[in-house]
Amino acid sequence: MPRGNLITICVTFAVALICYQSVAQSRYALMFQEGLETIAEYYVRPVKEEELFNAAMTGLTSPLDQNSSYIAPPSYSNLRRELGQEFGGIGVKVEYDKDKREMIIATPLAGSPAYDAGIQAGDVVVAIDGVELKGEDFEDSLKRLHGEVGKPVTLTVRHIDSDETVDISMKRDKIMVESVMGDTHGKDGQWEFHLASDPKIAYIRVESFGDRTAEDFEAALDQIDGNSEGLIIDLRGNSGGYLEAATHMVDMFIDEGDILTTRTRNNEIRRVYRATTGSTIVPKNLPVVVMIDRYSASASEIFAAALQDHNRATIVGERSYGKGTVQSIFELDGDRRALKITTATYWRPSGHNIHRFPDATDEDDWGVTPNPGWTLELDQETMKKVALGRRLHDVDRTNFANPESAENREITEEEQELLDFEDPQLQLAVEAIKKAEEKSQEKPKQ
Repeated sequence: MPRGNLITICVTFAVALICYQSVAQSRYALMFQEGLETIAEYYVRPVKEEELFNAAMTGLTSPLDQNSSYIAPPSYSNLRRELGQEFGGIGVKVEYDKDKREMIIATPLAGSPAYDAGIQAGDVVVAIDGVELKGEDFEDSLKRLHGEVGKPVTLTVRHIDSDETVDISMKRDKIMVESVMGDTHGKDGQWEFHLASDPKIAYIRVESFGDRTAEDFEAALDQIDGNSEGLIIDLRGNSGGYLEAATHMVDMFIDEGDILTTRTRNNEIRRVYRATTGSTIVPKNLPVVVMIDRYSASASEIFAAALQDHNRATIVGERSYGKGTVQSIFELDGDRRALKITTATYWRPSGHNIHRFPDATDEDDWGVTPNPGWTLELDQETMKKVALGRRLHDVDRTNFANPESAENREITEEEQELLDFEDPQLQLAVEAIKKAEEKSQEKPKQ
């Protein structure tokens, strides 16, 4: 066979193979287009193709996890604007139950309009300004929480201890997040980072992991007396935030070893975060307890898991939420719309998984579980008392009768009972500190 003919045959075969593969790969795309055109042409009522496309893209992400979604215009353009500007809001972090199509309050930020109005962690948002959430996209519902500073908004919520709904109104405000808090306030209005009930024990509450959290946390550590018997770090209700803030804070406790590993598809390692030699600022002999609950998620789980795996802290409370994924945004149609999908998962230093996938059971490996003997789950009534007592402590800078107080009024009997209510999980954390202190003082057996 002439050489020229052989080359022609080879080239033709290669082109045919490429065409075949292209057709195979685009088979579903062709069917998708055919489906859109069929509905647009024959459905009994006129339907815009863009509406069908948006609905189809939303359906495309529905089999994925609850943190993956399609963002249609104008929601995506609004999201992009909000990333670079300050907007008014009510100060809540939310989760979305995709099966029930419900928005759940994960954390009302201390001092925010939602917090002051009585919104609680675990509340289910049924409607916003009278519009029920069942029939709309989650991103649209989230958008309606934001708005002009000073503009009122009404949330219809179902509290965790009730089957009835209530309307709670508030005015949007510029949200300044105070993420690092103490137990009570001093006369100067500043946080006291020791327990009022046991001043020898240091206490730091971390509400979220933001831009300034690691810096504020380090400042709180600087205020702790060197004679403290131990340190309690309260991460209950902390739904996460910036990964870098959590890893930086872990670095303050350990100076060697892994902190976190992120893995992509097929379990491939994307990045390993490691402790920095010489970064430790917390004395190695100081007993540390980390408190978590069912609403502790993401960055708070990373922090708790790292200290637990390095035997640097005792974990007290209840099993965490199980949110250990990384979301990436992929723009479509230029920059008019986008897909936000999970592209990686977080893994503990021990190599165990953090994320709870939709099909996971209680027996599967996910989240952070308290150390043996230090689990205490609270019922809804007790959780409510703890949350309300916290709110009173957070609002009151000194006492209610102080003319300079934010409240400037006499405290009621009911409020006094909440302020005096003893938090069972906090009591357990104190017990864990004292046991660790006793153990550290034991002399070695001869």
